[in-house]
Amino acid sequence: MNKIQLILDKLPRLATASFMNAIRLHEDAILLFKEDRIPSALHTSILSIEEIGKYDMYEHLWYHSRVDSWIGTIEELQKFMLDSYSHTSKQKWFIADNDEPYFSKPFLRILKNSNLEQIKQKATYVGLPRKGKNIDFRKRMTSPLRTSKITTEKLITLVNDYIVVMSVGIRKSVYMLDIPEIDDWLAQKEVEDHFVDLWPIMQPSAKRFVDRMRRYKDAER
Repeated sequence: MNKIQLILDKLPRLATASFMNAIRLHEDAILLFKEDRIPSALHTSILSIEEIGKYDMYEHLWYHSRVDSWIGTIEELQKFMLDSYSHTSKQKWFIADNDEPYFSKPFLRILKNSNLEQIKQKATYVGLPRKGKNIDFRKRMTSPLRTSKITTEKLITLVNDYIVVMSVGIRKSVYMLDIPEIDDWLAQKEVEDHFVDLWPIMQPSAKRFVDRMRRYKDAER
């Protein structure tokens, strides 16, 4: 077995661990929100988005490595995998793989324009804004204490909607993931019920979409 194949064989495990870490972070974000720890809730919610984005990267690479072998060299593999260390790349992968009509359009724009990282930084650190490579001393100091509760609620809802939609969609054969462990886990009715109970808020478009899918018969697995 060549060196590239040895690395590729680790992808299902990496993808599974990334997704389940995203679930942990999402649940932590909800707990923090309920305790009114809004900046930490927002920061943690964005981390969960990034871990789902990382899962999407690994799943994409795993799929193509088996279908068309488009990674040909160690250098190409290194270049692709290094993107999983970039916050903005992971955020973009999340939206690239999950650009669905039930998602909030304003938040899609935030993700696509790379503004999510700026929001995360403001929810984490006290500081002054930068202008190019310099600090802009004329601007107002940023503080996590100004983090918007509404924005945080919408971000958590975005992630929760994704989990519920995927759980229902996979069980009804509307969606399928290429990592069997995650596909099987999401297909459980208990997963849908858990996240609906944990965070009852849903975007109206997501609720309509889920309600339509629930009318279908469960797929045989």
